[in-house]
Amino acid sequence: MNIDNPRFKSWQWIFFIEGILTAGFGCIMYFLLADYPEKSWLLNTSEKMLLKQRMAQDQMDGGHRPIDKSRLLVHVRDPLIYAQALIFYCVNFGSNTILTFSAIIVNQMGYSPSASQAMQAIPGLCGFIGILLSRYYPKWFGSHYAGALFVSGWIITASVILLATTSNGARIFALCLLAFGSFGAGGIGPGWVMSNVGGPTRSAVSGALNVSFGGLGALSASYIYQNHDAPRYLFGHGMNLFAGLLAAITATVAYLIIRRRNKQKVTEPLDISHMTDRKILSLECCGTVEGAWDPLSLPVLGRYRWSHKTGRRVRRADPTRSCDLSP
Repeated sequence: MNIDNPRFKSWQWIFFIEGILTAGFGCIMYFLLADYPEKSWLLNTSEKMLLKQRMAQDQMDGGHRPIDKSRLLVHVRDPLIYAQALIFYCVNFGSNTILTFSAIIVNQMGYSPSASQAMQAIPGLCGFIGILLSRYYPKWFGSHYAGALFVSGWIITASVILLATTSNGARIFALCLLAFGSFGAGGIGPGWVMSNVGGPTRSAVSGALNVSFGGLGALSASYIYQNHDAPRYLFGHGMNLFAGLLAAITATVAYLIIRRRNKQKVTEPLDISHMTDRKILSLECCGTVEGAWDPLSLPVLGRYRWSHKTGRRVRRADPTRSCDLSP
């Protein structure tokens, strides 16, 4: 930055500019974000009703649904929890490539440092668009799984282009594709799997693994672009290709697990008729179509279901009701 000011150095102006942008964005969000679901202009009617139901249930529970330590080891062995963390790990490769190395990669193409920093904003904008659009992928493609494959496909395509060509224009375009896919994958991939990992105990284990293992993707990505690999950075681009493929494979495995569990809930329903209320709450065995845990979604045999209103078992008219995990 070439800012001539006797009181502040050039690098100090970066913090001023970032602070002004952050505060400005916060002021805009104050007017755009609604206080309650029914006031939101971003949600449709069914989404507003769903959020109101969830909030009502949280208030009824007092926000204190205990973690069941006796089932902790059971949930630790759940492969869906590790699938979520692994997808997040893979996604972090591409997103941190954009955040940390895109300006360096562009600089090695022959552009000046200032031009490289300015051009870094283009992939960043593509990543921002990717995050915004990721919420619509399940609706557009018919399932979360298809959306996860879609964003992984962009990561794979971008990595192949970066490996295959020396054209500056093509490589900058590929960085945009990588940002679009990586940031979009961060919005849909881990979130989709996590929505099917319900209950306080499972969520606690899942959250811990997501932060501790999934976050290591950012650390790993910091070592894949080395100075001696410039200007092609074949190893770094190859690792992004590997991460994209691994994310797609992991999403496929998670999808197959969810499909198998949904079929088991139909062919091998769980009988809760003779269970205590505490035992039912400790099951934490599935999610609703929207993904959040709900004892009412437990497939059952017998004459009882779980009532949100009373917080206890009640007689049911349909003893075969079940609910699928979100595909």
